[in-house]
Amino acid sequence: MPKKEQNSTHPLVFYRAYRPQRFADFVNQEAVKQTLQNAILLNRIAHAYLFAGVRGTGKTTMARLFAKTVNCVNPKKSKTGIEPCGTCESCTDIEQGKSLDLIEIDAASNRGIDEIRELKEGIKFAPVKTKYKVFIVDEAHMLTMQAFNALLKTLEEPPEHAIFVLATTESGKLPATILSRVQRFDFKRLSSRDIVKKLKDIEQKEGIDIEPQALHHIARLAEGSIRDAESLFSQLVAFSSDKKITLDEVEQIIGSIRFEKLHEFLSHLVKRDAAASIRYLAGAQNQGLQIYEILRLATTLLEKILVLKMDAGYVSELEQEFSEEERKQLGELAAAFDQQMLRRLIREFLAALPQTKRSALPTLPAELAILETFSQ
Repeated sequence: MPKKEQNSTHPLVFYRAYRPQRFADFVNQEAVKQTLQNAILLNRIAHAYLFAGVRGTGKTTMARLFAKTVNCVNPKKSKTGIEPCGTCESCTDIEQGKSLDLIEIDAASNRGIDEIRELKEGIKFAPVKTKYKVFIVDEAHMLTMQAFNALLKTLEEPPEHAIFVLATTESGKLPATILSRVQRFDFKRLSSRDIVKKLKDIEQKEGIDIEPQALHHIARLAEGSIRDAESLFSQLVAFSSDKKITLDEVEQIIGSIRFEKLHEFLSHLVKRDAAASIRYLAGAQNQGLQIYEILRLATTLLEKILVLKMDAGYVSELEQEFSEEERKQLGELAAAFDQQMLRRLIREFLAALPQTKRSALPTLPAELAILETFSQ
């Protein structure tokens, strides 16, 4: 099981406190884990990797874990893979953020050619204590073109002791010349089921009492990001005086909305009942719920309903995200909705979303979107 980091800045920052320190602790990403472990076991380590995927899926954590394992003095090998020992000086230095041979660069704030030139100078020197000097470039797509060109020369002729890991949420923004010189690993969104499993582990370790429906709601709000789910969980525990959390409290504190209430909203829409839909939004606002979140989540559900409308077999792909009753309700809505109206609603809601976020009257863009859809 993942252990708490010794340098966690606050006991309630769960995504730091329970950051995986072994491959076995990682939630999902099985293909990435297995391939990296095999590369270490077979001593076929490349000098440049690209970890691509949406935020919060473990790219930087996997890069640190990879750095720890390749430099571990006494790694533990088994039939299923290899793990860092966690006790040697190299492992503990990396866990505590003290390793001189693990260099992390945030390209979002250090994106220019000067920073890359400085990195190139540092590459020339051999590792201080370990076999490899590992450079992690986070948000790599933020680098300037000059910086990319400078980095390219280093990737073309890297020293034997250097390993690069580029992490990005937008791999399409990386030049083809860079992409051609890295081994690419794609990190997928986590299912709600996997996220709930991780949150239950934290719940047990922290002595928290949270309703199962609340856990599932947090997992759905995270949209595949384990980091976002753990951050939301931390926020809820911080607001709880007795470590007891209900679904109602999740809605009130985060300003989110549960499936049952969204289903009520969608039921008004499928009946083309504009008055009931608008009353619903007004009532939600009076309850302190965020209209932006209602519209965003409703649009997400409408997209799934549209796919169900075109392919009933898609319901099996929703098993890890929705309960049996919820899948049944989505199927019923798919059967009831007119496909043309579904497409119009999705388009209108997508257009209204950015306006809702900055409007002095948050319900107005959503109300206009509903009236516009039903007038066609």
